[in-house]
Amino acid sequence: MPRVSDIRQVVRATRFIALLTLGSRVVGLAREMMFAHYFSAGPILSAFRIAFMVPNLSRRLFGEGALSSSLIPVLTDVLHREGEAPARRLAGSILLLMTAGLTALTIVAEAGLWIAVHWMDEPALELTALLLPYMVLICATAVAGGVLNVRHHFASPAAAPVVMNVAMILGTWLGARMFQLSGRPLIYAVCAATLLSGVVQAWWQFAALRKVGFMPIFAWDGRSEPVRRVFRMMGPMILGLSTVQISSLADYLVAYVAVTNAAGERVGPAVLGYAQYLYQLPLGVFGIALATAVFPLLSARAAEGDTRGVIDVLTRGVRLSLFIGLPSAAGMIVIAVPMVRVLFERGEFGPADTQRVAGAVVYYALGIAAYCTQHVVVRTFYALKDSATPMRIAAAAVALNLLLNIVLVRTPMQERGIALATAISSTVQVLWLMRRLRERLPELRWRPVFSALSRMAAATGLMLVALLMLPAAGGVGRLAAGRRWVELVMLLLIGLASYAVAAWLLRIDELGMITGRSRPAESIPPSSDAHQRAPVETIAK
Repeated sequence: MPRVSDIRQVVRATRFIALLTLGSRVVGLAREMMFAHYFSAGPILSAFRIAFMVPNLSRRLFGEGALSSSLIPVLTDVLHREGEAPARRLAGSILLLMTAGLTALTIVAEAGLWIAVHWMDEPALELTALLLPYMVLICATAVAGGVLNVRHHFASPAAAPVVMNVAMILGTWLGARMFQLSGRPLIYAVCAATLLSGVVQAWWQFAALRKVGFMPIFAWDGRSEPVRRVFRMMGPMILGLSTVQISSLADYLVAYVAVTNAAGERVGPAVLGYAQYLYQLPLGVFGIALATAVFPLLSARAAEGDTRGVIDVLTRGVRLSLFIGLPSAAGMIVIAVPMVRVLFERGEFGPADTQRVAGAVVYYALGIAAYCTQHVVVRTFYALKDSATPMRIAAAAVALNLLLNIVLVRTPMQERGIALATAISSTVQVLWLMRRLRERLPELRWRPVFSALSRMAAATGLMLVALLMLPAAGGVGRLAAGRRWVELVMLLLIGLASYAVAAWLLRIDELGMITGRSRPAESIPPSSDAHQRAPVETIAK
């Protein structure tokens, strides 16, 4: 029978990671508010967004993405079959090889960037050169965090980004208030603070590894079979697991070239950065947390040959993703303008900036459910040792996103067209992945998921009615007495309460699972013992 204990473990771990990540996101939101106050949605911040995308994309690839995701199933397998010492040696080898490779890459890239900066005054190139060493530090941090996840230690990896956000806030505030910096000199202070945070984050993860008794054994062991397996899986995973991040980089580059304000300044990446942070709140708090909690269990069930265990964890993960993703998307569309106004409209950030950012938020929000679901579905392929299928589908999705970017950005939609392109391509990708996964796992049935989805859509519809009708009927504006933040909080509470009540009335299991007040139902009907323990590798062929 499917293991109910697995589902409970996923939910417990997801709640824990989500709470830690929520703390990080709140601090990150404070960072964005600080940026809005001092940089607005202007050209200097646009250049910084482009520059920071390089190490940030590397973090996504090697943290939530390719290297950690290829390391976790192999490390789990070595730990189960050979014990701790070989597993620690594998982790140390991967860390050493990765750090050496990224350091060499950084040295070569720095030389090229500074030559380019000498010949042209391009802020994006200069800031990229300043931030590039952060790539090595944050990738080491992320891989160490993946090793900690294998030991079911989630606190340090989930909380580590708080260090970066606090450093950026302090760098901005101290630079502006104490040293009276502004514009480009102030963004230099932010870059220096970011580099310092990378050192602290790396130290923190290795201190946690020592504390749990799983300090990597560093060895130049590149020819060992486990190390080679990790890197063989990693290549295809780079596209398969990081489509949202790669698409975000494409969004920024297209926006940097094609989106300007009335003064002709390049403001596209600055606008998209604020919008992406807001729409990624549900993804960052819940979607990544769920995928992080699910992946070690998927890998363990696959290593044991427990196909039905894999399917049960997968289907529950998808249902939990949709349960959070659908209302998050609908609510964010309704409250986009008041949310942006309350959070960012102060200092250098004006009403015109609010309208541009809110417009992008609305179109990005259309894909929130797909963004959340994608991480669970892709990790299931990786647990099955199949990284080629997600890679091929991701390559097509990236190409589709780039094509739509080029077409839609030239319309009056501008940055909103870029956001819409991302939502469309991500939805196409996740539907395609789900179809292929059904072909790879014949026992998998999506019918229970779609049945639950219809009830979730109904609950989301009732929430929308409450959000659109109750504020006017209840006089939210009068109760808020002109205080915009009070109005926003009341809208959020109305949305949460109405969705929870609707989910309870419609008997949606995921509500009880998240609150811990009900036993998770089994999503897969029982089958014969012969199919129940069929090897994953056999079914996946």
